[in-house]
Amino acid sequence: MVTSDNANCTRVLITGGSGYLGQFLITALKQHHSVAYTYHNNALTAHPVNAEPFKVDLATGEGLQAAVLQFKPQVVVNCAAIAQPAVCERDYEACRKLNVPSKLVDALKQLQQKTEIEALLIHISTDQVYDGSRPWWAEADATQPVNAYGRSKLEAEQHLSAAYPAKHVVLRASLIYGPEPPLQAVGRPLFVQFVESQLAQWLDTSFFVDELRSAVYVNDICEVVKHIISRLAPASSSSSSSRQHWNVYNLGGPERLSRHDMALAVAQHCRHSSKAIKPANSAGVQRGYNSPPDISMKMDQLLADMPTIRLTPFAEGVAAIFPSRD
Repeated sequence: MVTSDNANCTRVLITGGSGYLGQFLITALKQHHSVAYTYHNNALTAHPVNAEPFKVDLATGEGLQAAVLQFKPQVVVNCAAIAQPAVCERDYEACRKLNVPSKLVDALKQLQQKTEIEALLIHISTDQVYDGSRPWWAEADATQPVNAYGRSKLEAEQHLSAAYPAKHVVLRASLIYGPEPPLQAVGRPLFVQFVESQLAQWLDTSFFVDELRSAVYVNDICEVVKHIISRLAPASSSSSSSRQHWNVYNLGGPERLSRHDMALAVAQHCRHSSKAIKPANSAGVQRGYNSPPDISMKMDQLLADMPTIRLTPFAEGVAAIFPSRD
């Protein structure tokens, strides 16, 4: 059982805690909150101190209600998702079973009925709810996803609005980058580290010039989540009207960049030649799914409501990942 020196600290459950973002959230939150996390297949072998693990299946709900009733979270951060568009395209039903958190919402409703705890649900969504037909999307713009992954995440947002309207916040995160995960490897290449490795070996690599994103540094997401918890957790929010104001936010970096732009920034910081970086158009690549061309996002609403948040420029994030190259 998790213990804490602060008996009044907020109980935070992180679903998908063994994934990339989940590991950073555990590390960022466990010092000042009572933290638990869920995993499915990949338990954290380097078990973090002051973080309680629960094995659950979020698609079927197996183990979920028991975990929620045992830990009694006041806040849930839902990071669990099938985030590979090609996988979602091949089996949409399996994708939506995990990406639409209906079983999680059911468990939180059961928690409220049995304990009167109305947990705040912070849901990680995606920039791929937008169709990418133009730059700089705002939260109020029309959502028309062009692939199965985006459709599943939009369906998740709609489900939360219908089934858990009073206490949820949606964060539409862009392409997430950052250091190696703090607890264990996640079994997939990380974009910035992949770029640096290719450049270090002088391997010609193509990067898209025609897909634009607002790539977000992973620690910025953690800071936003901490800010939301401090403002909206049960001990610090006093009215349902203030909760309703916090609903959907774009969450990306401050720039509009292609992967080609990002690769050049890595080369510059790490003092590698950029000659191996080759421009490419996404239209010439068959990936088995449609990809929105420009889903750069405006962050005005987030920065207005969270004025202490500073979004990290990409070059600054790269410098933090490779500090020895300065």
